Amino acid sequence: MSKKPNKCSLVDITVPHAAHEQARRFYAKTFGWSVNIDLPGYPVFGTGDGGAEVGIMWEGNPESPTDFTSIWQVNKPVPFLDTDDIDATAAEVEANGGKVIAPPRTVGPIRVGAFQDPWGNDWFLIQQAV
Repeated sequence: MSKKPNKCSLVDITVPHAAHEQARRFYAKTFGWSVNIDLPGYPVFGTGDGGAEVGIMWEGNPESPTDFTSIWQVNKPVPFLDTDDIDATAAEVEANGGKVIAPPRTVGPIRVGAFQDPWGNDWFLIQQAV
């Protein structure tokens, strides 16, 4: 009997920028997005009813855990997948040929980790606090 995979939903795409304030203005003026969450150095824009959010992050964000800094690179957007069980999802990533590059840990009100799919694309996993 095959195990049912953990369902994950796309909740955010983070776009690293070197010109942070200019990027903030660009997305607001160009697409009419407004900031839903204004964390220091990481504003998160709403993209409309039911749409995923878009966060903008400094390239190499110095406020991130060190194993995340290589992920925050210009020209390399990173999708965030929401899961109900981040540890089980991380285990499934590795069982299916991916690689956990930042083990799940609690950061503020969430649990977060990062992985690469078998082709080297970076992804984040996020689980709301339980």
